[in-house]
Amino acid sequence: MMLRITVVVTSPRVAPGLLTAPAWDLVRRVPVLTAAANHPQLAALRAAGATVVLVDGHAAVDLAGDDLAGDDLAALLRVGLPDPAATELAWLPDPSAPTPLDLLLDRLAQPRPPAGPDAGATPSAGIVVGTLAGTAELPGSVLLDAVAVMDRLRSPGGCPWDGEQTHESLAPYLIEETYEAYQAIEDGDLAELREELGDVLMQVLFHARIAAERAGDGWDVDDVAAGLVAKLIRRHPHVFADVVVDGSANVAANWEAIKAVEKGRASVTEGVALSQPALTLAAKLLKRAGGIGVPVDLALTGIVGGTGGAQAGLGRAAESGEVAGSGEVTGSDGVAEAGERAAAIAAAAAQALGRPGVAADDVLGDLLVAAVALARAARVDPERALRTSARRFRDRLAAAERSARVDGATPATLPGARWRELWVAPVGSGDGVTPAG
Repeated sequence: MMLRITVVVTSPRVAPGLLTAPAWDLVRRVPVLTAAANHPQLAALRAAGATVVLVDGHAAVDLAGDDLAGDDLAALLRVGLPDPAATELAWLPDPSAPTPLDLLLDRLAQPRPPAGPDAGATPSAGIVVGTLAGTAELPGSVLLDAVAVMDRLRSPGGCPWDGEQTHESLAPYLIEETYEAYQAIEDGDLAELREELGDVLMQVLFHARIAAERAGDGWDVDDVAAGLVAKLIRRHPHVFADVVVDGSANVAANWEAIKAVEKGRASVTEGVALSQPALTLAAKLLKRAGGIGVPVDLALTGIVGGTGGAQAGLGRAAESGEVAGSGEVTGSDGVAEAGERAAAIAAAAAQALGRPGVAADDVLGDLLVAAVALARAARVDPERALRTSARRFRDRLAAAERSARVDGATPATLPGARWRELWVAPVGSGDGVTPAG
């Protein structure tokens, strides 16, 4: 006699009794079996008049394993039913710790390839197993599971390694996992991206859990989420208030203006992380400067002015005649050759970018590689050199902003000519660069 089994999947995050309408219709119509004596839905089901029967979720499956025949499984489940000849029942798996019988029924509910003509009996012969969503959750509800798992790992009896970690010890992992997610995006591998974003999320949960253990000044993952929600609402007044925007550029400008007010910043350079890679740091600073109208050529003052530290460093390296690496000669000849190549690539890049259909990424990538090659020929660390120049630019920009405010002007409203008048080297910078005229 065929037995139809419907596995009713529920979540421990949903309050007891809040089942979907199809689930309520089913459990009121057929007997409900479960191996979870503490299932959170049992009291609500019994209160609603459902027939609930507890069975041993381990014994039979432990003896027979996955080879438990369908007829035997049907007989096992019918034991204790008011009607042993029942042809349909509902099964409630344990939502937190599935038993072997829960796992077996879950496997039997999965789609199977059609059996060939010579196929023998299968474990599911005599039964039909399906699934039904018994509870409905809001998007993001599974994040609560991730929080619970992290709490378990950090709690007494959890993982010794996880329990020893600090904000400082985890910092490298946060950077590493972010780069791995970035690579998945570059590779166009969405499956890999999903996994890597999970690793990034784990770092967020980890740091929040560690902070929650602090006495007095601690905070938890709910504080992190609440702060994010409040920030998103404040910085999107065109969505959550009555501000009108005319495009994404306007949105970005509003975002920066609101952020500046929130944080009380006196300079657009504040809040730019100096620990990020030099190329990213330079790009971020140039973007901030461009946002308030600073002419782009002022970023090159250290080189164009003719007395910048970078030129002096190249000159000293050219005179040294040292060897940078295996078979890589520096000195005046090496630097001159690398410099000529960089100049030629720069000129070709400028011309190429003016033509339609040119891959700008490739052109600029070649130019950056040429700059790195020149740095190596001059025995200069390109990361350190770019970081030094970026910080020098940051100091000049902040000083120019301060000078503008002393005069009672708003930096974002200054014309290019006024920026050039204000663009002087900060006191104590030591780079010897003259003001741009």
